[in-house]
Amino acid sequence: MYIDINNLYKRFGKVEILKGITFYWKRKTKYIIKGENGIGKSTLFKSILNQIKYDGIIEVSGRISYAPEIPPFPPYMSAYTFIKTISQLSDTIENFENKLDKYLELFNIKGKKKSQLGSLSKGQKQKINLIASLLTPSEILLLDEPFSGLDDDSKIKLLDVLNSDERLLIIISHEIEYFDFI
Repeated sequence: MYIDINNLYKRFGKVEILKGITFYWKRKTKYIIKGENGIGKSTLFKSILNQIKYDGIIEVSGRISYAPEIPPFPPYMSAYTFIKTISQLSDTIENFENKLDKYLELFNIKGKKKSQLGSLSKGQKQKINLIASLLTPSEILLLDEPFSGLDDDSKIKLLDVLNSDERLLIIISHEIEYFDFI
């Protein structure tokens, strides 16, 4: 499984954001993309996911799970329904309930399982966002600012989970001090 990007360009009006980007990312490796705001990190993910038009070639081999920086949560939907819906879009999961409960407990939000997403705090929403992406069957995991809204304990727990994950992992983050395994 891999992502192969060749000569990727993206502009918004007259502003060129991505300028001839070329990468080859392979399975079972972990990468972090850092940089200032506005340089095209999230635009790169949106290009990989075909959410925006771009110039160049992007070839993806494998299913992608994606946790956006700002998830599009329906406020009326419960956390459980959202996670189950998102994680099963690409395939079914064996032992879904057990895995879900494990992550809800790990991130200390088991009591929020039936809560409406609109009633959750920023950190709780981020945990739901991450759990949905972690439970989605895929070979590639894209995380855009996964630490946003998380307390230090949850950041460490997330890193432990990511460290043992064997998927191709690409993370966008300003908080690179946590990533000693990359």
